[in-house]
Amino acid sequence: MKKPIVLGLILVFIFGIVVGCGQKTVDKEGDKVIVLKLANVSPVGDPRDMAATKFAEAVEKKTNGKVQVDVFSGGTLGDWRETIEGLKPGIVQVVLESVGTLEPYTSLAAIDAVPFMYRDEDHFKKVWYGDLGKQLLNDVGAQGQFELMGPMHRGARYVTSKKKIETADDVNGLKIRVPNIKIYMKTWEKLGATATPMAFTEVYTGLQQGTVEAQENPLTLSYSSAFYEVCPYLIKTKHVYSLDVFIFDRTYFANLPDDIKNAVSEAANEAAEWRTNYIIEKEAEYIKMFEDKNVTVIEPDIDTFTAKLEGFINDFPELKDLVAKIQAIQ
Repeated sequence: MKKPIVLGLILVFIFGIVVGCGQKTVDKEGDKVIVLKLANVSPVGDPRDMAATKFAEAVEKKTNGKVQVDVFSGGTLGDWRETIEGLKPGIVQVVLESVGTLEPYTSLAAIDAVPFMYRDEDHFKKVWYGDLGKQLLNDVGAQGQFELMGPMHRGARYVTSKKKIETADDVNGLKIRVPNIKIYMKTWEKLGATATPMAFTEVYTGLQQGTVEAQENPLTLSYSSAFYEVCPYLIKTKHVYSLDVFIFDRTYFANLPDDIKNAVSEAANEAAEWRTNYIIEKEAEYIKMFEDKNVTVIEPDIDTFTAKLEGFINDFPELKDLVAKIQAIQ
């Protein structure tokens, strides 16, 4: 008789966890409070975590405490794929991640990871804070059934490596960890590397044990993840300017009261503006921080990379016209 009882208790416990997420609780004055769980894989103290915290504080202030955002950083609720999948059943209500992670739901999201598409940070901002960027976020959201808000620059992606890389030829055969996203894998395969998908939470150990020899991410995330301990080289490829957004399930967000939706959107944009400015202002400082950890910073010959990637976008015909529109923005 014990086994059925124990099993029943476990099922009740699991059910309680799932339905409890995002439910309304009651504050000390007896008013109902909407609790949102916000997940992200970045460590506590990383600018992404900081942006999530600023978002949470702004939401509480703008809603007069009607909405409480609980931030779970460091992948404590799962990796990015698991938490995004958890939006629909309500296991989490918000995920702070790159647009590119939504590629499994809509091919349009792959625009986030097209290599060497932007001229600089100013070009990036003109795209994503202009009409084209707004339309893109709406289209990606509609196709994937998500609500996207708070577009923010998460920083250009740099390579941290155990091997010295000065030209694209040095990438030949390099075992590099990439997100399990088609366009990232294709980029490094075309450059001659061995693209190795791996959950972000496993990257440090993978580098430490030699499963992979390199990884690529924004400076802030690579630093807060202590990759300087296992990678003696930082390569200034800046091959992708990636965009983070606050991701909600579209139906869930649509069912929130209008005043709450407006407050949440405003808070997302404020947190995003803060992070974009912070990332741009701190880039040189983070490079110096890597150097202070005895990491050798290398300025590679970017022309050798772009030459190998010539015609790359032809493998993604659905993005070709969009890339041309982005590159045409002055």
